[in-house]
Parts: sequence; C-alpha cells; structure tokens
Amino acid sequence: MYTIKNVRVESENCLFVEFSDGKTKSVDLASLFEMGIFSQLKDPGYFQLVKNNGYFIAWPNNQELSADTLFYC
Repeated sequence: MYTIKNVRVESENCLFVEFSDGKTKSVDLASLFEMGIFSQLKDPGYFQLVKNNGYFIAWPNNQELSADTLFYC
C-alpha cells in the first residue's frame, strides 16, 4: 500500500504527487472531471484546494482519491 508524502497542483488538471517510497509522478485528472462528484474539480480555484491525508487526497466536498489510485493512474 502506498502513501502520499506530498501533493501539489501542477496545472489546471494535473497534480504532482510524491509517494512515501520516493517515487514521483504527474497525474492528469481531466478524465475524471466529467464523472458526477468530480465535476466540481473543473473549477481551477476549487482544484487548488486539494489536501493530502497520507492515504488519500481530498477536496472540501468529499471528493477523494486514494494513494493507490494515484500511483496506478
């Protein structure tokens, strides 16, 4: 199981994620923006509100993605 050491917004739809094992990657989430609960992430200001909770990342309205999902995305 992976955990997230750091996450930051890289662009309007991409996150830069650093995992606890030292691996890093850019994750493009644009494909999720058309899926119900994730549609709010289209708003660049809201996308910026991402928070790292170690095992997952989250936005204020309970949109969450696990570290494993981000790792294999």
